[in-house]
Amino acid sequence: MQNGKAHLVKALHWSQDVEVEMAEVLASGIGMIAPIVFAAALGQLPLGLTASVGALAVAGVRPGSSPKVQLQGLISAFLVAVAASIAAALVVGNGWLTDVLVVLLACVAATIGGYSRPMVAAMMRFVLFLIIISNVAQALANPAWLLFLIVAGALWASLLSLLLGTWLCVHRRNNPGAAAATSTATAAQKFTRWTRSLSHLSGWQYTFRLGLCLSAAGVFQWLWPDHHLYWIAVTVAILSQRKVEAFQIKATQRAIGTALGVLAAGLLIAFQLPVWGLILAIGLLAGARPVLKSRNYLAYSAAITLLIILLIDVGQPLGAGVLADRLLATVIGVALVIAANRIVRTGGR
Repeated sequence: MQNGKAHLVKALHWSQDVEVEMAEVLASGIGMIAPIVFAAALGQLPLGLTASVGALAVAGVRPGSSPKVQLQGLISAFLVAVAASIAAALVVGNGWLTDVLVVLLACVAATIGGYSRPMVAAMMRFVLFLIIISNVAQALANPAWLLFLIVAGALWASLLSLLLGTWLCVHRRNNPGAAAATSTATAAQKFTRWTRSLSHLSGWQYTFRLGLCLSAAGVFQWLWPDHHLYWIAVTVAILSQRKVEAFQIKATQRAIGTALGVLAAGLLIAFQLPVWGLILAIGLLAGARPVLKSRNYLAYSAAITLLIILLIDVGQPLGAGVLADRLLATVIGVALVIAANRIVRTGGR
């Protein structure tokens, strides 16, 4: 009982260790809402929301110690967003085969991610946005617009972030930030280490866990297609980490935060926010995202979940039944991830 209480206290702890610059807050907030404002003014709100998914895909890149460092991060995130968009556009509209292809692509990405730490982050981002964009694409009358909108949103957010990041670096010219840590291993050394890891079962554990959970999510969706259970796959993508986690702090924070974000989204959508209210909510959430990420991961998980749902579900007829489905899907997704982690931990003994 005491251990459980201490665990919860740690999960709720609010950190002040990392400084968040106003430039990062502005880049995240303005980068997300500008496409929505522009599209809403033209009477095409859904298109603006889709473009903002592209902006969200590059929103996690923080201003670096130099414009070059930030540019490298933005290019990586941008290419991941484009790759996820192309993959989603190619697989959607094929019924049950779409789910199979998404699982296969996710497994390939999970395997490639073992190449290096930056590749881990890139491939986890790819999997999450492949699932999100695949669901967004199914709601578009013309899926051909998908790639253009995602790329436009990602490009806009990248340019804005780079501009504000460059301003921040110039402003800090007498107090530069610490240089970003880089790996000293060569590409050949990384490739050798990666291929060697794939010769052991431990090198496949993340691919196995992710594939198992996403396959189960697809089965639930096939069995009950009218219950909005695609959120199981989104939950799995958010919660699954490359390193097998026991009942650790971040695992708890992600699980509770995701559930709270789903509940908050249901309440907000139920109120049927006017367009200006939706834009304000998305702008505040996007601006708060970098702050929450450095302060408390539970709050960040809730905010990013709420943000994703607002982008992909606004405008659709949602009632209490959908909220119940989404909460159930979250619980199922959490249970699948915990079960897969347990299987791998037990099998590794």
